Amino acid sequence: MITEKRWIVASPITSEIINKYPAINPVVLQLLWNREIRTQEDIDLFLGPNWDMHIHSPFLFTQMNEAVERTFEALKNNEAIVVHGDYDADGVCGSTVLIKMLRDMCRGFGYDESRLYSYIPDREKEGYGMSIDTIKKIKVDWDTSLVITVDCGISNKDAIDYGKTIGIDTIVCDHHTIPAELPDAILIHPLVEGETYPNKKLCGTGVAFKFACAMYEHARDIGGDIKIGEEKWLLDLVAIATVTDVMQLVGENRVLEKYGLMVLNKTKRIGLIKLVEVAGGKMGELDTMSVGFMIGPRINAAGRMQNASKALDLLLEEDEDKAGIMARELDKINKDRQKVSREICKQAIDMVESKEKKSLSIVVGDGWPAGLIGLVAGKLVTEYQRPAYVVTKEGEKYVGSGRTIKGFDVTAALRVASDYLDKFGGHPEACGFTTTGDERFDKLCESLFESADSIITDEMINPSIDIDSILDLSDISWNLIADLEVCRPFGCGNTRPLFASENVRIVNMDCVGSEDQHLRLTVQSGNGKMIKMIGFRFGEYLQKLSIGKEFGFVYEIDVNEWRGRREIQLRIVDIKT
Repeated sequence: MITEKRWIVASPITSEIINKYPAINPVVLQLLWNREIRTQEDIDLFLGPNWDMHIHSPFLFTQMNEAVERTFEALKNNEAIVVHGDYDADGVCGSTVLIKMLRDMCRGFGYDESRLYSYIPDREKEGYGMSIDTIKKIKVDWDTSLVITVDCGISNKDAIDYGKTIGIDTIVCDHHTIPAELPDAILIHPLVEGETYPNKKLCGTGVAFKFACAMYEHARDIGGDIKIGEEKWLLDLVAIATVTDVMQLVGENRVLEKYGLMVLNKTKRIGLIKLVEVAGGKMGELDTMSVGFMIGPRINAAGRMQNASKALDLLLEEDEDKAGIMARELDKINKDRQKVSREICKQAIDMVESKEKKSLSIVVGDGWPAGLIGLVAGKLVTEYQRPAYVVTKEGEKYVGSGRTIKGFDVTAALRVASDYLDKFGGHPEACGFTTTGDERFDKLCESLFESADSIITDEMINPSIDIDSILDLSDISWNLIADLEVCRPFGCGNTRPLFASENVRIVNMDCVGSEDQHLRLTVQSGNGKMIKMIGFRFGEYLQKLSIGKEFGFVYEIDVNEWRGRREIQLRIVDIKT
């Protein structure tokens, strides 16, 4: 059921601001102001991201030199190096970045490539991060002496410190919340206290990419057979991970994403090409939406349903036939994931509906796949506009995942309740945790509800929608669409622009789709401008609207292409009846 939301319209920019930047379309200028991009330097970066001007040197990381030296030492001495990743798309892409970089180093200097290994834990059996058991295993199996983590490690002090005692050094490439105590390792992490690297919003793969860039640069300095710019071919993986890990597309991240999408659209990675093919995408037309809805879910599905190593193997595969088989397998795994997710979502919604509404939702299911509970939590947040923790129970063990709304930090709430947890970690927007025992779990729930009650206000949980600007339909033109193109790529921190028009008269309307679930309109403004609109899953509104009457609409400006014909079309986000 679609409910009308509160419209929160951004304050219009002043004529003084418009006169200060006469070369910028006022609608675009309004978008910049709404995103707090207001200095000439920030505007130049946003409208014209430039690799040479806006990318920071990897050696600004305080421990980067140490990390590069230790890695080259290991390569020269033929030590076993293990890349330890996480099981989500960020961890898989980051692992691919590091393994590809290490292979290039071996090939550029003639080192032994067979001493490179990768390890991604099983989500169900091992859980997140590096464990002491893993350290013991890789020491026995491969005589490992150097581990490089990606998208994990900063919270694994016990395992890393234990590794040190048995001759394993660790380089941590991570971006997660900093714990109270840090591991005894070389830390490449933008949030560590005293870290000088300017970009604090890198994803795990972004951190790994910075380490790779430093390695390539040093390799060329010391005479390795490494092509100039070779590291840029890793940017396709950075683009995928930045979107799937919902990192803000501002500052340096915007530059990485823009160039990363360019590389993604002409990637040399045969596994990615095959994955896009089975997903129904088209090389050359991939954008952040393609990453978020086609590529990312299929990479993530491996770790959610089976083992993430299947996705890693695909990204590293160099044989076309094998890559095709592997891509089709990932696509099937994703379809299975979708089916199971729908079933669990229905159960979770039934649970929420059966209880008194509170500031946040906590639901528990016996035997739910741990890899899917984060997705279900996200669905509950969307459905109820409240933070949600979804938990799966196996015997005495509880494994949970949290997602949230703006203004409530789900990981900070866990930190308050840490006495009742075995381990936890994450970001302000998403988290994971484990605990053991019914009594501890009950205490945890009490603490989470208390945190929510003390922070969440009615305004935070009442559905609302942020609107960039009020437009008249006559303002919408092909020139405006061209000007809005410079605002791409869209994503976290730079969402697709939302506009509103009021007193819009409906000229024609009907429903389309196999079950008439989509609403199609032709509308007209007071000055006679007519335009078409489409509202996906707005079919039920057909009974609430009337031809000849005026309504208000919130929409995205889009282009509909059909049989070679292009026309402007507005995608409905909300209707004021």
